[in-house]
Amino acid sequence: MVKKQRMPKRNQADKNSRNTGKLLLILMIGVLVVLGIRFSSISITKEVKGHKLDQAAQLIYQSQNDIPAKRGEIFDAVGNSLAESSTTYTLAAVLDKNQKSAKGNPMYVKKTQDAKVGKQLAGVLGGEADFYETSIKNGRKSKLQQVQFGTAGSNLSVQKYKQLKSMNIPGLTFTSSESRLYPNGTFASDLIGITKKEHRDGGQTISGVSGMEQSWNKKLTGRNGVKTTSTDSTDHSVSKKNLAVKNGYDVYTTINMKLQSNLEKSMQQLSDDMKPKAAIAVMMDTKTGKIVATTQRPTFNAQTGEGLGDLWTNQLYGTAFEPGSVLKGITLAAAIDTDNWNPNALYKSGTLKIGNKKVTDWNNGEGWGTISYARGIAASSNVAMALTEQKMGPKTWQKYLNKFQFLKSTKSGFQDEAVGNMQFQYPIEQANTAFGQGISVTPLQMIQAYSAIANNGKELRPQIIEKIVDPNTKKVVSQPKPDVISKPISKETAKATREQLEDVIYSEHGLGKDYAIPNVKTTGKSGTAQIATALGYSAPGNNSDEIHSWMGMAPSDNPRYLMYIVTKQPQKNTENITKDMSDVFKTNMQQALDLSDNDNKVVVSENQQVKVPTVVGGSISDARKEVKANHLTPVIMGDGDAVKSQSPMAGDESLIDQRVFLNTGKNITVPNMHGWAKSDVLSWAQMAHVKAIIKGNGFVTTQSLNKGTALSDGYHEITVEFKKPNE
Repeated sequence: MVKKQRMPKRNQADKNSRNTGKLLLILMIGVLVVLGIRFSSISITKEVKGHKLDQAAQLIYQSQNDIPAKRGEIFDAVGNSLAESSTTYTLAAVLDKNQKSAKGNPMYVKKTQDAKVGKQLAGVLGGEADFYETSIKNGRKSKLQQVQFGTAGSNLSVQKYKQLKSMNIPGLTFTSSESRLYPNGTFASDLIGITKKEHRDGGQTISGVSGMEQSWNKKLTGRNGVKTTSTDSTDHSVSKKNLAVKNGYDVYTTINMKLQSNLEKSMQQLSDDMKPKAAIAVMMDTKTGKIVATTQRPTFNAQTGEGLGDLWTNQLYGTAFEPGSVLKGITLAAAIDTDNWNPNALYKSGTLKIGNKKVTDWNNGEGWGTISYARGIAASSNVAMALTEQKMGPKTWQKYLNKFQFLKSTKSGFQDEAVGNMQFQYPIEQANTAFGQGISVTPLQMIQAYSAIANNGKELRPQIIEKIVDPNTKKVVSQPKPDVISKPISKETAKATREQLEDVIYSEHGLGKDYAIPNVKTTGKSGTAQIATALGYSAPGNNSDEIHSWMGMAPSDNPRYLMYIVTKQPQKNTENITKDMSDVFKTNMQQALDLSDNDNKVVVSENQQVKVPTVVGGSISDARKEVKANHLTPVIMGDGDAVKSQSPMAGDESLIDQRVFLNTGKNITVPNMHGWAKSDVLSWAQMAHVKAIIKGNGFVTTQSLNKGTALSDGYHEITVEFKKPNE
């Protein structure tokens, strides 16, 4: 029997292998088809998951750099810098002996050069040479790689940086940083404010934290630019990525440099004498509403930071307080305007009962017997004002408080402005407001209200901005005009109010006699207010626990300036309150009245002597302006940027048009001395360290060294011949 043969197992395996191969081939072809379609799509659209491949590839060849914007500067009314952005430098002395140049020269301070370097640094930075020398030696002993010099070597100006660099002292190194400079130090510091450095988006920026720096921060802050570069010359998208830098706006304030300087000085004297917990003074131009000067105590040096934290709140607009009797001028104006004031009418002073409460005059309620209302306002009688409020009626009185814009923001541009509050529900509270208790105000609100009395019934919004300029286009983008916000009283009422308030100064019963300005009719109102606490008011008569104030204007018939001075809780020499405050008022008001409307120069008679201003340490441009403003002739010695010394000294009396020598200490040349007096020649020679050989008398006719001769060429003496005019 023949057996049937089976299919070999190998043939079955070959069949399976062929099937698998076909399947793999099909899959491979499918993948290739899909990839081909995808690649075709990408090549056409150049996009993957929403990302443009051509743009991504281009970024490989591009780089972007931020161009930081310059923060706008703050100026006074005529362009003197009050706050500016700059680069400051920190100095360090390298001690590491391994620091050498490519040629092997030392780039560190040699031990043998310690004394010399100390002397050189002291010559530029000030202080004693021993300080710098000792700092270097101590650093070397401590095996430091480099040493810094504390505040003496920090925040160096560009001028000092350049001066030190030009000396080529081996081993000195500098690090730079953006900063805000306040060139005048303690100068309207609380008004101008300060800034801080912040890190944003990997960069550093400066922003305001107080005063105008904060309130006008958006205007002052610019917009950074973007600069894109590409290594691909065919890249046409670069220009689309560039963004021009836009520097911040420059803000010109209404501050008058000269008035502000003198107000700082006089308020410092007041503060030094009485040590008040707080004090403020503000002066307004009654025709425009411009704040021409304002300062407070305590204050701080905006450049060094000295004094920061002593009193952080801005007293001008940030703190409301009960003003006391200064508000009686507003009560008087409202009463006159409503025909509720008869100066010759009589009333019984001392104490007035209102329900179960009492209004008492400031002399412990004794009063002065039966007196006229005119005498009552001169003697600052609370009873007179309470009776006047009752005549008007609370609704009418409250209406005038609203018309004078109390309890509202002045909308002068400041952030965090206080608006005050008032207790006005009960008759005693309504009466209290008539003499400045039970209502709180800010100095800005008070001077705004009084502007209606000074400006013939037209109340002006306080203005601190002279103009805002775009430095990118050199155009004025904003220039506020006088803003009449209310007409609470008539012109006739304003005039009558000023005339009645003259009694405060000129009446035999007036409390403001010390505020009289010689040869200028003045008017105003004094004030004393107890401090309101949770337990009631402070005891009357305790000067150290009261708020003392004065609101004055001059000339009375047509006021040009209005000034408000507030002294809170003086802790020393309280017997000097009236004297110190009147000194501030008279000194600064008289000076303001002496300025011409057009050029801010001091108005003096032909033979009047003037005081030489302080300009040492200031810039040459500012010094020249101030000397000219005092009707003196500046003579600039050298080509330095700042005044190192001056002659005559600050505060000396001088005839108008006399020369004031301002020594910059750098590259001094011989001037043309023709017509000079001996005193001028000797002053110049002394400051230039040159021996002057004098021949004859009179005025200079010839000089041995020609104009323009550089003293650095080795000249140490000059022969000057004088002749009298008739010769």
